[in-house]
Amino acid sequence: MVRAVPTSEKLFIGGDLNNHVGLSNAGYEVAHGGFGYGSRNKEGEEVLDFAIAYNLMVANTFFRKVTFCSGHHASQIDFILTRREDKRTCLDCKVIPGECVVSQHKLMVADFHFRLRTRRDKQVKAVRTKWWKLKEAASEDFKRRVITEGSWEEGEDANNTWKKMATCIRKVAAEVLGVTKASKGATKETWWWNEDVQKALKEKKERYERMFYDRSTDNIERYKVAKKFAK
Repeated sequence: MVRAVPTSEKLFIGGDLNNHVGLSNAGYEVAHGGFGYGSRNKEGEEVLDFAIAYNLMVANTFFRKVTFCSGHHASQIDFILTRREDKRTCLDCKVIPGECVVSQHKLMVADFHFRLRTRRDKQVKAVRTKWWKLKEAASEDFKRRVITEGSWEEGEDANNTWKKMATCIRKVAAEVLGVTKASKGATKETWWWNEDVQKALKEKKERYERMFYDRSTDNIERYKVAKKFAK
C-alpha cells in the first residue's frame, strides 16, 4: 500500500526483497553507490528502476558492507531506500553481525543526521488600551465615569474592592480611550516617536545604505555618528 507523505516528512523504505542489485552500478549511478555484491538479476533491476522512478537511492550500496555472511557464503538481499536529497545526511549503513533477525538475515542499521529546524510560533499581540489618549476632554470624561461607576463603598474586603475598581477602570478606559487591534507578530511601539526621532532614524538609514555600497572611512564615520545620535 502506498501512502501520500507530506514534503516535510522523511520517507524511508526498508525491505527484504530477495533481489540482487549487483556490484556494478552501470546505468544506475544515481541510485546505486557502486558497493553492491555479486551479480545483478532481473529483480534487482526492478528495484533500481523503482528507485530512479521515485527519486530514491539504495543507501547500503554507498557503503562497502554485505547484509549476510556465513562461512563461504555471502549475499546482499536487504536494502534501505531513502530519498536522494538525503544522501549527505546518510552517515553509515551497517549490519549488526551478532543480531540475527530471521534465517539468513542480519539486523541492518542506517545512521542519518538531520538538521532539525525549530519552528517559532508567532507571538499574538494582546489587545491594549490606548492610555496615551488620556488627556484634555478624554481625561475629564474618564475621571467622571470612574467616580460615578466605581465601587467606593467602605467596609468591604480590600481585595474585593481592588478587583472591582480595577475592573471598572479597565472597562471605562477601553470605552473612553479605545483599544488597539490584536494582530500576529511583535511590532515596535513607535506611536511615541516625534518628528525629531523619525528624522534621526531616517538619517541613520540613509547613512547605512551609503556605507553598505561604499565602505570608505568617511562613510563609516558618518554612519557611526548618525547611529549614536539616533540611539
